[in-house]
Amino acid sequence: MTNSSLTLISHPLCPFVQRVAIVLQEKNIPFEQIQIDLNNKPNWLLAISPAGKVPLLKVERDQDRPVVLFESMAICEYLEEVYSDHPVHPTDPLTRAQHRAWIEFSSAMLMDAWGYLNAVDETVATNKAADFRKKLERFEAVLSD
Repeated sequence: MTNSSLTLISHPLCPFVQRVAIVLQEKNIPFEQIQIDLNNKPNWLLAISPAGKVPLLKVERDQDRPVVLFESMAICEYLEEVYSDHPVHPTDPLTRAQHRAWIEFSSAMLMDAWGYLNAVDETVATNKAADFRKKLERFEAVLSD
């Protein structure tokens, strides 16, 4: 455990922010949350986010200078390591690796869903919907085993 103050910089509809928020809540880690408008990104966000994206986790420790973490998986790994008293992943290395692989698979599913929802023409929408459907079917098959 650590004496850090955490601030999650987020957008309410971002699934990658939700991934971090779920880990924070599952581990009962106190944090503040700042919502931003992704269509009107504030200059301070662009100054601290290398890609201008969310989520970001600002970590303030005692007298240290604040550190901003980016990329949801990196943030989640940090939280898992620092707040290890309530793990969200299994302790067995093989099972933990399987969990992480399916998390990456779900990221690809989210990108297909986003591509479908934001498609500018019918062909792209149809292709993205088919890709998304295939991944969902695969995921459902694994969950039903």
